[in-house]
Amino acid sequence: MSETPSMRTRFIWETSASLLTFVALATLFSSIDLFEWLYEFSRAHEDYELDDVFAALMALPAILLIIVIRRLVDLKREMALRVNAQETARHLASVDPLTGLANRFQFFIDIKQTLSFGLRKKACYALFHIDLDRFKQINDRYGPVVGDGVLKQVANLIEDRLDDQDLLARVSSDEFLLLKPYKRRSDVTDLGQYLVSLLDRSFQYQGVEHSVTASIGIAINDDFTPQNYLNSERLMTSADIAMFTAKSNGRNRCEVYHPTMRQKFEEQTILGDDLIRACEQKEFEAFFQPLVDAQTFDVVGAEALVRWRHPTRGFLAPAEFLDTAETLGLISQIDQAMLEEAIKIRHKIEDSGLVAPRISVNISADRLKSPLFLHMVRNINVDPASLIFEISEAVTFDTLDDMSRYNLEALAEQGFEVEIDDFGSGRASILSLLEMEPKRLKIDRNLIAPIIASEGSRKLVKSVVDMATALGVEVVAEGVETLEHANILAAQGCRLLQGYYFATPMPSDHFIQFLHEKSGSKQATSELSA
Repeated sequence: MSETPSMRTRFIWETSASLLTFVALATLFSSIDLFEWLYEFSRAHEDYELDDVFAALMALPAILLIIVIRRLVDLKREMALRVNAQETARHLASVDPLTGLANRFQFFIDIKQTLSFGLRKKACYALFHIDLDRFKQINDRYGPVVGDGVLKQVANLIEDRLDDQDLLARVSSDEFLLLKPYKRRSDVTDLGQYLVSLLDRSFQYQGVEHSVTASIGIAINDDFTPQNYLNSERLMTSADIAMFTAKSNGRNRCEVYHPTMRQKFEEQTILGDDLIRACEQKEFEAFFQPLVDAQTFDVVGAEALVRWRHPTRGFLAPAEFLDTAETLGLISQIDQAMLEEAIKIRHKIEDSGLVAPRISVNISADRLKSPLFLHMVRNINVDPASLIFEISEAVTFDTLDDMSRYNLEALAEQGFEVEIDDFGSGRASILSLLEMEPKRLKIDRNLIAPIIASEGSRKLVKSVVDMATALGVEVVAEGVETLEHANILAAQGCRLLQGYYFATPMPSDHFIQFLHEKSGSKQATSELSA
């Protein structure tokens, strides 16, 4: 690396000063008859034994020359150290220390230079935004050391498949940017699909396999209008929007940017801002859907389902906002709001003179692993036998860390029941059921819906019921839409049923009224039978 102007200037000034000092002393001594003066001075002061002093004075020019030379050598060494330090600082500022790839700052510089050169050559480029799906769960469960080990393997895997002209950078925790030239558009989509399949695998670290998938957004740069071609910020934004679309469409896939994606992305951005406000303004309400006994159809419980009372769009179902809430880290706040609503309605039901059914509330992975969760549960004013915590199958089997296990065991010790929601939609295993020991599991509605027309679906549901029964786990069937559904499921051994055939989710006041009507109808039936 070349010397900086400031270093070069300092070197010239310090060298010039040393030489001027030497010249000045030499001029001083040459302006007089030095030897004559020294001789006369020595004879006049013989008793002072000044010979050694005069010898030292005569050696002074040589000493000064040595000092100047040493100073010059020190200055050169100091400049070399400074140059090396600046080179090291520049390297650290441009490289991701974990993977050795370029970092975000360096990638911004490299992409501008590459596009500037590419415009002259009329080269087409594609930008790939690679984001690992649910990588946060690996970090949360096993710690950042394991997460870093997996990221290194991912980076090496991608880098080994690239050419010399490709640019690859790690721009955040689990996100990578890849700029690659191409000749045919089909090459771009083929590479995107290849990278998706390449990263859909398990990485071994410290003797444990960690499953990873990736969502990839692709933006194509083939408009050679300078203001468009050289606009690297627009290119990166487009790739980011395409990656967001890939995640919204189910993850573990790639999407090529299209202008229509931008509108949806902007809508989701607005939705995120609204969600943050909704948490602050407490705009979430609980709707309750009854659970009935499969034999008698009596109401024996209810599930608290979140609804968002949006100020302009009305009530929104969970499917419209929960993914965005999860991305923003707001799920725990929503869980807490639903728990508070469940406790309130239980007290209202009891105050109305009815027997309150058990109410189940959802609990997210983030909330389950929180050290504060158990403290909160211990301080709620409710009978443990009246409240059930539902955890999704994905939480149970994919993200069960030590803190989650501890919290689940503590819930059981305090008398709270735990059940698994959406069973059959994830990666369930009998071993996991044995480990969890839930009170019950709820079969996902997607398995229930086809049992009327499909014998295979009926056999599948029956096998789940038999397995759960053998393990001492009760079974709830979700998505019961018709009486035929209810009869089949009851015959197969499902003890509890939930679905639109019995009731749709309803606000708390309507649910209390529903319980009054059911209670009155049951009492009238009993009197008629008597």
